[in-house]
Amino acid sequence: MATLPAFSPTTPRGPALNVRPFFENKARAFWTLQAVGWGGYLFLRSGVSLSNGFSLDVVIPIIVEAIVGYCITLLLSTFYGAYRRLRPLAEVLLAIPTLLAATLLYATLDAFTFSFIHNEKPGITLTLVAGSLFVNFVILTGWSALYFAINFYIVVEQQIDEMRLLEMQASSAQLAMLR
Repeated sequence: MATLPAFSPTTPRGPALNVRPFFENKARAFWTLQAVGWGGYLFLRSGVSLSNGFSLDVVIPIIVEAIVGYCITLLLSTFYGAYRRLRPLAEVLLAIPTLLAATLLYATLDAFTFSFIHNEKPGITLTLVAGSLFVNFVILTGWSALYFAINFYIVVEQQIDEMRLLEMQASSAQLAMLR
């Protein structure tokens, strides 16, 4: 019966993987998630819309919608970043109206884009804005929830690292006292 050789510290192992935490560089993680998320949104919306046949009248509004959503979430991240410096209750009380205003802006721009491409006389109507509100609210609410969840995760990770450092310092102090 064949057995594996015993492991010893001198046994050569494969190349060590340099695995870094994804959120170590917060800016890189944000831009990566932003690009992948909106790229996926564009892919999903395009796939659904193109299932009935290819037409530039269908593709162009979706591309514009994704670009506008990308820009609005950049604005939201700036506002939310400023709100995070406040107390939690103030943060929530400011984030909700900001989200609602961003949703209304997004729906208005979507409605105008739709009317500009599909109607002979472009203009915004309440019906077009109302038709865009739900989808835009769901998108921006999901994005906002992910934004706050990721920032909460980063804060928890920082606190865990601080606790480990404090534990190591306490352990070192105890060992020094025992000597």
